Amino acid sequence: MMEDNCSKECIKRLQNEVSRFLLQSKLVLNGVVVMPKEVEVYYYKIGEFEDNSVHRNDLQKNNRGHFYVHRRGTEKTAPYKGGNYPGVDFVISDSDDVYYSYLIRSAVVNDKLIVGPHNVLQAIKSEGRLDDYEAVENKPVKIESNTVFGPVLFSKRINLGKKVREEFVNCKLRAVLCDEWFRISKYPSKEKMMVEYLLEEVGIQNMDKEEALEFAKRHLGYVPSSLKML
Repeated sequence: MMEDNCSKECIKRLQNEVSRFLLQSKLVLNGVVVMPKEVEVYYYKIGEFEDNSVHRNDLQKNNRGHFYVHRRGTEKTAPYKGGNYPGVDFVISDSDDVYYSYLIRSAVVNDKLIVGPHNVLQAIKSEGRLDDYEAVENKPVKIESNTVFGPVLFSKRINLGKKVREEFVNCKLRAVLCDEWFRISKYPSKEKMMVEYLLEEVGIQNMDKEEALEFAKRHLGYVPSSLKML
């Protein structure tokens, strides 16, 4: 097992990197504009962060600027997952030593909010008029500058499975952008994320009670009962 300080340092770095990604980037593929709103970070490096929830497919390493569509094995030629299971990751890794990608759980695709990993993949494929998943993976993705305002909220990742080690299940590596799309979205557990964020902000005195309640009302449309006792 990794030392706790190594884990915390790595998680904080990954949180900072994904925050910048959400706040400053948009992706363009074959005329399709993808603005990620909800992502999960998947990072694996031997001796540093050996997260066994990472697929460790060959397409998740040294493949920066491409999409990876979820497959059943670790080889780049492994068959794609079937049914509604395939999601799509944007690959960050530019090294053979590290697997590093962002699962895009929700995104604004050509100005329409798409929620759910498989739905995002299908939207990219159909909007880009791409024939198959291989075409989604093979075409390079342009990273363009974008400016978005709003905090990034963090939680545990979703449905990692029973075989994932507990220390990685508990990592807060799901990042959700709290911007103008947040209120109308159906992101999983968004109230819980909001409550945890506001309790922390009040606890470190970045907000007072009234500011926190107003923030919740503006972004959720209501004030959760768990905040009324602040």
